[in-house]
Amino acid sequence: RVFILEDCEIFRLSLTLILSQEPDIEVVGAVGSNNRNLCGQILASHCNVLLVGLRLRNRSALEVAKEINESNPNIPILALGFSTDAANVADMRKSGITMLIPMHSSNDFIANKVETPEKALKDAIFRV
Repeated sequence: RVFILEDCEIFRLSLTLILSQEPDIEVVGAVGSNNRNLCGQILASHCNVLLVGLRLRNRSALEVAKEINESNPNIPILALGFSTDAANVADMRKSGITMLIPMHSSNDFIANKVETPEKALKDAIFRV
């Protein structure tokens, strides 16, 4: 059960389509950051994984991750970003983000990390 938070509508829809095709993944929400009750919506979805784009327009992805992590530290938070975002590893770690997935990753790579985030942390390219 994954919730997708990404402002680029095309990318968000692509992620939804890609992940929905995986038999062991259920997309329980996919929204942009302009929702007022964003964290409440994420928590109400009872997702097992939060997949968040680091470069949101309306909210700080790190602030959203921190709020989710404070409310439910059992939800792995996977961030989609560019290799230049790796410079903020300390800030990502403080916010509760557990892994940075490069934006250029293959569909299979992203699906694998979302499907088994605990296992994926062991072989993550960018572990936060």
